[in-house]
Amino acid sequence: MHLLTSATLQPDLLAQKKPILLLDTSILPVRSLVRYVAAGAFAGAAGRLPMEIWLKIIKHAKPKEPQHVAVQPTAIVPWKYGSMLHCRVVDLDLGTLNDRAHVEAAERWLQSPHTYDQEQRGSENGIIFGAKDTKNNNNNNTYGIIFPGVLAASSSASLPALSAPDCLFNAVTIPDVISWLQDGRCWVCRGERGICPGCTGGKAQEFDAFMGCGVTLACPLCMGLEFMFEDKAFLEQYYWDEPSPDEKAARDARLRARWAELGY
Repeated sequence: MHLLTSATLQPDLLAQKKPILLLDTSILPVRSLVRYVAAGAFAGAAGRLPMEIWLKIIKHAKPKEPQHVAVQPTAIVPWKYGSMLHCRVVDLDLGTLNDRAHVEAAERWLQSPHTYDQEQRGSENGIIFGAKDTKNNNNNNTYGIIFPGVLAASSSASLPALSAPDCLFNAVTIPDVISWLQDGRCWVCRGERGICPGCTGGKAQEFDAFMGCGVTLACPLCMGLEFMFEDKAFLEQYYWDEPSPDEKAARDARLRARWAELGY
């Protein structure tokens, strides 16, 4: 998934495709604090604090653990210094995701539910997914996310990075859903993030991940099909011959980077 920013916000495209986005709700109180500071809304002693102190307060106020919910855009409206994106919180129904075809179809749907549903209409073998309204733990089912355009002069000029929308993500994939919405629960690898591709009782074959035993292949479901295919190509290349230390280190680094990207 990718951070959605003012530069990448495409209102017409969002309105047309209505993609499923991930919203990190843990950062929203910090973003509200940033707006109050930038607007000089605090009175008394708090209002007289220098900007350097506010920057330190905001830095320490940022939560360590993200809390994501799935949202879908409903409208984009003008805001004083940019735009506000209104989103509804949704529960996703992606089915069992029991093979490669289901995963690829689900990822197409995540990017453009409306387009996908139109394509599947009338198809006898279509794979159907769904998103229904829900309420999160704070009893909110809608959010308004501000995307600043030109920041106000004065104090807000000191907060460009913190004023950027750093809580909303698009280009959501199945590994993102599993990691951030389902606590990393994966029925294929049982949370190991890797499988023996020859000993899965038929699971590997469903994802075109089958190969010889004795190796650990990146899980096709929670690590992603594309990443799995790249890892599989490496393991097949060196199935009979040991990779060089540099090549092995590079593969280990790719795995660690992927784990970090998904929050594992």
